[in-house]
Amino acid sequence: MNNRNAIIDNLRGLCMLGVIAIHTGSNLALALNPNSLLYLFYEVLSRYSVPGFFFISGFGLFTGYPLDQPLHYFTYIKKRLRSVGLPYLTWSLLYLAYYSYITPGSIDWSLGNLLFTLFFGLASYHIYFMVILLWFYLLFPLWRNLLRLMHKSSLVISILVLGLAQMVFNYWTCHFWAYPAWIANNTLLLNLFNYRLNYLPLHYLFVFLLGALAAIHYEAFIRGILANAKIITLFWITTVGLLISRAYYLLYFKNYSLENITNTLQQLSSEGFLYTIASMLFFSLLLLKANSQSPVFKWCRLLSINSLIIYLIHPFFLDQISYILPLLLSNANYLSIATYFSVLFFSLLASIIILKLLRKTPLLSRLLIGR
Repeated sequence: MNNRNAIIDNLRGLCMLGVIAIHTGSNLALALNPNSLLYLFYEVLSRYSVPGFFFISGFGLFTGYPLDQPLHYFTYIKKRLRSVGLPYLTWSLLYLAYYSYITPGSIDWSLGNLLFTLFFGLASYHIYFMVILLWFYLLFPLWRNLLRLMHKSSLVISILVLGLAQMVFNYWTCHFWAYPAWIANNTLLLNLFNYRLNYLPLHYLFVFLLGALAAIHYEAFIRGILANAKIITLFWITTVGLLISRAYYLLYFKNYSLENITNTLQQLSSEGFLYTIASMLFFSLLLLKANSQSPVFKWCRLLSINSLIIYLIHPFFLDQISYILPLLLSNANYLSIATYFSVLFFSLLASIIILKLLRKTPLLSRLLIGR
C-alpha cells in the first residue's frame, strides 16, 4: 500500500468505527438514565462516518478513472456493478432470509415487494449506503462533467457555491413539507419522495466531489493539509464544540428527547455537514502525520482491509449481542460500551475468517465482496 492509498484508505477504518457507534448507540436512548455525553458520542459525533465513506469513494473513483483520461462507460459500469451491485444483491437477500427466519412471516417475498425493497435499500437498516453508492457510480459521467465545469471557472468559488447549495438543499429535503395531491395520490412518486434519503446521491454530492478533488489534486491536497494543520485542527474542534453545545441547548432549554436531538443534528444538518468536512480534513491530517509503524496506524489499516465485511455483517452480531449482554449487564451505559467493542471484535474476527475462506472460493468471493 503506497502512501497515497494508506492515508485515504485508512480513513475507512475510522469511518467504520463511527458506523458501529451509530448503530450501537440507538438503544441507549431507550434507557432510563443514559449518559447524555456518551449518547452524543455515539449518535452525533460519529455521524461523520456515512458521508466519510462517500468522500473515500469519490477519491477512489477519480484515482482509478482520472478526469484527463477517456471513460469507457460500459466497461466501467460492468466492473462497478460486479464490485458493488452483486454484493448488494447477495447481502440484501441474506438479510431478508435472516429476518424471515427469526420473525416468520415478516418478509413479503413477492417479486414486487422484493424489487421495492432492493431499489430503496430496505433489506436492512444499514445497507441503503450501497444503493446511494451505486447511483454515484451510474451517474459518474455527470460528476466528471461537473468537475470539468468547476475547473473551467474559479475552482475555489465553485467549491464555496457548491457547499452552500449543499447545505440549503439538505436543509430543505430533511424538513417535512406537505405533498401536493398529484404526488400524494401517486404511489410511485410518493415512495420516491418518502425514501429520498435512501437512494438520492445529491445529499452527499459535495463530500463525494471533495474526495474527487483530493484525488485530482492530491499533491496540493497534502500540501494544503500540512500548511494549514492548526487551522484544520481548530476547525474540527470548533465543529465538535458547535455540535455538543447545540445538543445540550436542545436537551436542557428546548426539552428535546435524545432521539430528536439525533434527528436534528444528523449528518445532513448544517452543523453535521461542517463537522463532516472538518473531520475528513482533520483525520487525513492525523493519518498523514502518523508513523506508519505505530499501533494506531496499523489498527486503522486492519480495519480498512476488513471494512467491507465488517460493514455488511455487523448488524447480525449486534442483534445477537444485544440479546445476550443485557443478561449479564444491567447498567445501560456500561452495556452500550460492552456492546460496541463486542460487535467490533466479532465483526472483525468474522471478516478475517471469511476473507481467508473466500480466497479458495472465487465464485463465493464475487457474490459476497465483488472480487
